[in-house]
Amino acid sequence: MKKIFMFMSMSLLTMFSIGCSSDDGGEAPIIEPPLETDYEKVIQNEWVFTNYQLLDKDRKVVFEVDGKGMACKSNIWVFKEELDANKEKIKQRTDYTYVQNPDTDECEEHKKTMPYSINDKELVTALLNDGDQMMVYFFEIHEMRKNKMLLIRKDYELTEEEAVLYGFPKEAKYLQYELKTTK
Repeated sequence: MKKIFMFMSMSLLTMFSIGCSSDDGGEAPIIEPPLETDYEKVIQNEWVFTNYQLLDKDRKVVFEVDGKGMACKSNIWVFKEELDANKEKIKQRTDYTYVQNPDTDECEEHKKTMPYSINDKELVTALLNDGDQMMVYFFEIHEMRKNKMLLIRKDYELTEEEAVLYGFPKEAKYLQYELKTTK
């Protein structure tokens, strides 16, 4: 009896071992690079918009739009530290936005440069918009890796009524940008 019990136990262990090893479908697991915490260093790169995402109150994606959107090319943000005229370091974000000219059907590039700062997990940029109107944007750095960044607009929050009015899921609350490095 003891031999039968041991044989059955070994058979079951073998069966479960084989069952577990064959469940992977031959695909290796996807392992993302580690999260970064040195935001000042990692952000120094060229970032292309891949997706705009709307998040619910628990910050789960409920709606996603391709980063290219209605533009003819995905927008790009370039973060750099440069020296000013006084040879002092300044942090600059250069935006490259692209729009299709309806008259010529050409993809036109628009470029704006503005200062930025990072404090803890907050990215702040100031933009002079159309003349002398100053626009300040606040982003929470939700996630940063060497090749991927998720930024949540802190100054953009939808109510349920606004979400429905714009044709989004009623749970949509926050706007998140997904960017990936180009290099």
